[in-house]
Amino acid sequence: MHYRAVGALALGVVVAASMAGCSNDTGSSGGSGGDSGGGTVTWASVTSDKAGVEAVAKAFEEKTGIKVTTTVSDVDNYQTTLRTQLSSGTAPDVFFVWAGDGNPMAMQVVSDAKLVADLSDYDFAANVPEGFSKLTQNGGKTYTAPVSSAGIGSIFNMTAMDANGWTIPETWSDTLAFCKTAKDAGKVAFAFAGGTPWNTQLIPYALAPTLVYGPNPDFAAEMSDGEQTFADSKWVDVFNKFVEMQDAGCFQENDLGTVYEDALSMVAQGQAMASVQVNASLSAIAATAPADTELTLAPLPATDTASDTRMAAALGAAYGVNVKAKNADGAKQLIDYLTSDEGLSTYNTAIAGIPALPSSSFKQDPALDTLVQYLADGKTDPFMDQLWPNAKVQQTHFEVLQQLLAGSTDAKGALSQMDAAYAEG
Repeated sequence: MHYRAVGALALGVVVAASMAGCSNDTGSSGGSGGDSGGGTVTWASVTSDKAGVEAVAKAFEEKTGIKVTTTVSDVDNYQTTLRTQLSSGTAPDVFFVWAGDGNPMAMQVVSDAKLVADLSDYDFAANVPEGFSKLTQNGGKTYTAPVSSAGIGSIFNMTAMDANGWTIPETWSDTLAFCKTAKDAGKVAFAFAGGTPWNTQLIPYALAPTLVYGPNPDFAAEMSDGEQTFADSKWVDVFNKFVEMQDAGCFQENDLGTVYEDALSMVAQGQAMASVQVNASLSAIAATAPADTELTLAPLPATDTASDTRMAAALGAAYGVNVKAKNADGAKQLIDYLTSDEGLSTYNTAIAGIPALPSSSFKQDPALDTLVQYLADGKTDPFMDQLWPNAKVQQTHFEVLQQLLAGSTDAKGALSQMDAAYAEG
């Protein structure tokens, strides 16, 4: 087994610089559609980052005359489809790659398989923050271009909250009381997309920093060294609190059958007050919400001491170049633009993100103020799967959470399955 340390995000870099039903969006408006040095560039991403991809593709076309064909899909389909395409030689020129390790399309996995090009000579490579280097590099070479920093928390519809006279809960007891209050009023406290496998991990990821990684910053290293297990750690509390939220009526009916898009729609329309999501989902909620709806990202408390609360925050979107790209020159130009000050600002403004590289022109969305403050205060921990040694742990995580919430296993039983997957190294 092995452990890849992930440095804390440096706020000076993060501020100054600063995971969806399957859908396809082919082509972007704008631009001449000319071939200015390279015909069409094909670009694939995940649904949560659709707005950023569309905005950059349009701006890039207008600036260069190079046409961009984009495709976006939900995480589960994306990971399966891209690996198949990469193996068969039909993959797009540029594609979304997860940071570090932990899933089939993570940087470590695709670079080990020699499916992505070495980007060490690209201009952006010299500006990658130290805290992100281990998530973008393998063997000292850079294989992905980091674009956004991401956080996980509760996206609240503050317009709906204010209309009901409710405030964001700051402790665990307050959270459970809030769930009851909302349910008694015919509303849903937290829309939960249990029907979209990757979405099931977000509540545990929101709770684990406070319960596991904050109290024991060495937990991930101890797991790697065989000194800790999921089933004999505070991860049991994480899973039990997840079940407690379900038992307390925090979620809507048919929570395990609700898909990502429907959960976001519930928040946008004020049927649900919040949903625990990655910050990129802010833009997707805003897109279908009434005009002037105020949204904000807040931490999910896990204890009754508000000062204990931490958030999960790490490198979000990153992109790799197909080692067999059909338009390698166009792909390079797209990556150069995407990682420029203008490209970073365009992408992150569209997804309500925070640039992962320096961007002097970026103006932060006020909905992210709390996340940025937590980053400044050193009260964040990396996304858990970025510290796991193989892709099977995350897939097992998805499966056991469904079992846990369906009542077919308990916390220790679920976590023991994750331990077995982790032990495969």
